[in-house]
Amino acid sequence: MLAFTTLMLIVVVGIDIALETNILVTKAVLNPAILSVREEEFSCSPMTVNLSNIEYHSRHRYYSIMKELDPPSPPLFRDNHTVLCNESLRSDLGYGYCLPISGRKDAPFCTGADRMDLLTQHSRRTRCYASVLHMLLVEIYEELQAYARSPALVFGSLLGAVRNGSMIPFTEDTDIAYSGELSEDNDVGRALMQKGYHFFHLNIWRVCVAPTHPLAAKLYEPTLPITEAYRVPYLDLYAMEQLNDTAWSVEGYREDIIPADKVKPFSQVIINGLPFDTVHDPNYFLVEMYGDDFMVPKPRG
Repeated sequence: MLAFTTLMLIVVVGIDIALETNILVTKAVLNPAILSVREEEFSCSPMTVNLSNIEYHSRHRYYSIMKELDPPSPPLFRDNHTVLCNESLRSDLGYGYCLPISGRKDAPFCTGADRMDLLTQHSRRTRCYASVLHMLLVEIYEELQAYARSPALVFGSLLGAVRNGSMIPFTEDTDIAYSGELSEDNDVGRALMQKGYHFFHLNIWRVCVAPTHPLAAKLYEPTLPITEAYRVPYLDLYAMEQLNDTAWSVEGYREDIIPADKVKPFSQVIINGLPFDTVHDPNYFLVEMYGDDFMVPKPRG
């Protein structure tokens, strides 16, 4: 009888342990803090976007090489990074759903950094933030253009173009102005997510590289924490609108108002050999924003 009782106790305890383990793993997926403490070996990989389903808007060699990556390898997430496998949380996480990416921001090493640099394997010691920013700038600009949102380079992206025809090497972000409406559920929002970008709203619309991006495995830095606000390469989107015959509003521009003849018709600038629309009078825009000495680089402290 004692042996039978002992056997039953072992069975009950075993079932209880199995149930408890299952509960912990389930909770861990929903709560990465539990996962990192109780299930250190748990890991996952997100579903990367299907390159064969993506429509790119130019025949640039970058896209041809990208297509050759199909199917791309996904990153492997462990510990609290496993939350990045849950795409349904992207709207709630904000910057936290951005793929953790590290890189250099020093000149002259990163002067002239280009998205083509990302197609080869780099470490945090050789990758430039500006290479990721260039990728974001070109692809988001192309999507806005394809869906008639009249994109225009402003602020830091315009500053880099005017100074030396490239991305600013020491910044975390780049900037595009647009006309019309944006949302996660409209044409632009869906197109960006289908290409592997995280499109989210925090005061303004912003874009960063999502865990589902085709290059995520190359760019992912597992030693970084979950991304905090402004601590990753990202792109800011600023709404612009014609108010009347004499004035436009541009988010982030002084008091938001700029004379109409300084905005339209658009002029063009060059970044890494590619043309981009910008305001009609870039010099006026930059002097008003940054002062007469805007051509002098001022690295962030």
